[in-house]
Amino acid sequence: MEKVFFLTGAKPPQTGGELYNYQLSQHLEKLGWEQEYVSLHEYRHFLRLGKIPIVGDTLVSLILTVILFPYQGILVEDHYFSKYLFLTNIIQRFFRKGKVVILVHLFYGYKSNDKFAIRRLINKFIEQFRLSFADLIVTSSEYSKSEIVSVGINPELVHVLSPGLDREKFQLSKDRKLNNQASKKILCVGNYVPRKGILYLIEAFSLIEKQGFTLHLVGNRKNNSTYYNQLNNAVKKLNLTDCVVFHDGADQENIKQLYASSDIFVLPSFQETFGIVFLEAMHYGLPIITTNVTAMPELVEEGKNGFLVPPADSQALAKAISKLIKNPDLIAKMGAAGRKKVANSYYWEQTCSKFASIVQNMKDDQTAETQRAQRKEA
Repeated sequence: MEKVFFLTGAKPPQTGGELYNYQLSQHLEKLGWEQEYVSLHEYRHFLRLGKIPIVGDTLVSLILTVILFPYQGILVEDHYFSKYLFLTNIIQRFFRKGKVVILVHLFYGYKSNDKFAIRRLINKFIEQFRLSFADLIVTSSEYSKSEIVSVGINPELVHVLSPGLDREKFQLSKDRKLNNQASKKILCVGNYVPRKGILYLIEAFSLIEKQGFTLHLVGNRKNNSTYYNQLNNAVKKLNLTDCVVFHDGADQENIKQLYASSDIFVLPSFQETFGIVFLEAMHYGLPIITTNVTAMPELVEEGKNGFLVPPADSQALAKAISKLIKNPDLIAKMGAAGRKKVANSYYWEQTCSKFASIVQNMKDDQTAETQRAQRKEA
């Protein structure tokens, strides 16, 4: 059996995409597959060369080609690194006749609805080139699949496998109701990056009658200090220092306690291809307020388990938050609907089993092709 190499980010995983990749890797290991989780973050001092204009990506690609050359088998790569792996993929596909699987969690440059036609066409060509080496593509939502297909990729190559919920990690608190009586919390879990729209959440929170509610923001401030400083300054400017609390995204035990003691979950992202934090919030019975774009409407049903608002709209966000704050029964009703939605679905075992089956079928097809070619030669 060919060895499978996951070319991905940090280990242990720090983002939703990295967690997704790691879960797939661990499942193959449990099945007895020979696999290895290769953290390309270990070579971040080389990746920084990608910032050099024009030649940066090519230079990084040359270096990674040398580093990864000994890895012979099936390559499963996170699309985030595909711009640095095109030479590795050329060698893999055309010289070694090996297989390439690409895991797409987000398009960072291309948007099918980009208003600037020239930029959209250029980024479309770039993404099409990067994905053209894939024997199959795995992504997490129908929205993401539609974006991939829009660059010209055959939809039959794209498989949608929703992420799962780590139920052992996020055990429900028996003291949830008691915690809610002691304090009222609005929770937002998402790294401190502009794409998450947290600045608009802070502005919205300044506009509402808080009625004892506090806002708790959880994220990684170490790698995104510029935006974090912007958020912190906004809190000070709007006189919210007594009711907005920043938390370290690396403190998993604290995150569990926050989920268990919060009342409302808000994440006004501009773009998500899924959002594992939404599953976590629903698992804890929290109603969700998010935006009505990209993959969010696949998880949050307007008026049922939460509210959907336009992105970058503090006024609409404030209105939705106020509606929940003023109606505790609606909080309970939407929270129950969310918990029901995830109760019997979104299991990592299902996602990983489907992935293993897809890769196995790909390998079987390759074996059959090889056998047919050998018979013709004979």
